[in-house]
Amino acid sequence: MGSSRYQAIADDLSQRIDAGEWGQGETLPPMEKLATAYGVSRNVVARAIGKLAQDGRVVSVPRRGTVVRPKQRRVVMRTDVVRRNTRHVRDGEEFAAGYSFPAAMGNERWVHHVEPQAGEEPIEDARLAHMLNVPVGQPTVRRLRVTGPEGEPAFQISVTWIHPRVSAQVPEVRDPHGTGPGAWIDAVEAAGHGPLEWLERRRVRMPTAQESKLLLIPADLPVWEIVRTSYSALDEKAVEVTQVVIPGDRVEEVSRLRRDETAAWPPTGTSPDGPPLAP
Repeated sequence: MGSSRYQAIADDLSQRIDAGEWGQGETLPPMEKLATAYGVSRNVVARAIGKLAQDGRVVSVPRRGTVVRPKQRRVVMRTDVVRRNTRHVRDGEEFAAGYSFPAAMGNERWVHHVEPQAGEEPIEDARLAHMLNVPVGQPTVRRLRVTGPEGEPAFQISVTWIHPRVSAQVPEVRDPHGTGPGAWIDAVEAAGHGPLEWLERRRVRMPTAQESKLLLIPADLPVWEIVRTSYSALDEKAVEVTQVVIPGDRVEEVSRLRRDETAAWPPTGTSPDGPPLAP
């Protein structure tokens, strides 16, 4: 009886979410209130909520409660192409500034899910400090962005650490909005560091508690961590390091494979495995 009851409650809550009683990003009533409304124990409601979480309908967010996730989550296919960013709007007119890196494809406008931040903080992550070539604990300008397409949960968290020699030279990097979207990186290149070159490192890991909260994802959903280092054309040293975190169910990477000269077609000569299969 208890098993069928929790499933019935899960189904009912799912139908109520579909009907719009609670929209994506909104919080369900506390479990105690739901238990009273359904006439069951809190444990039965907890099992029903657990089933919804397992199905990807809700996520538990510390100090917020049970939050509705979108039923459909957009998947972006990542390539290795960097484009000029034309997704910005100023005074009703589109304009280009900064770059559109592979995670942000298309020309749709993205919005901020938290207020952009920029300020000096110690860089405590040894991995990122090594990439930026600064000592761990070095006071460094940090820029934080939590962004995504309009009408959707946050797609990515982006944290940028800017080398002290560059932040001293380019004051625009300390402006939270950068005097316009993308303008801070344009200012860095205009200061003599352009054209920048980029190197990416990608890995899959589990999210931190803060990342789960900002991205509205379960604690057991892996994330993509993409770390991009920008190198100066002036001295070939690191200018900035950007760490991008994206829910693992929202990105699919696509790579064009290139042939090494040893894999040329048609094959020629004799390999250690014997003669070629075709002339």
